[in-house]
Amino acid sequence: MEPIEHIDEIVRDAFGLWITGLFSAINSWNPNLSFDEHREAFFWLIEHLLRAGKIKFIAPGADCYASPQNPYPRLTIQDEEAQWHEAPESIVAYLRAQWPQSASDESDLDLLTYFYSIPGIIWIGENGVLVAS
Repeated sequence: MEPIEHIDEIVRDAFGLWITGLFSAINSWNPNLSFDEHREAFFWLIEHLLRAGKIKFIAPGADCYASPQNPYPRLTIQDEEAQWHEAPESIVAYLRAQWPQSASDESDLDLLTYFYSIPGIIWIGENGVLVAS
């Protein structure tokens, strides 16, 4: 049994957005979830989408983020080296381990820091095109 409803709508609304878009879309379509249920649905959905080939993540430490200090990263999301090739359960275990234990709601600053410190999500379109924000 799936722990949340409206998975297709969540994916549609979050496609191409940062991981915060996925987290928020879960709550938008399932507003009666407690924060703990929301967190568990988030990790369940990530593993589900990884297994279904709908998402990937940027590999930890991959040089593919542009910034004022790094205007020309060595890699793009198209490069295999930039993509995280671990098993879905290993990726989710890593993401879980980084989760801020003190976070108590969606607007918690520690949670915002978490979302911007974990590897970026790569969405895989129906035609196989890779999309990241």
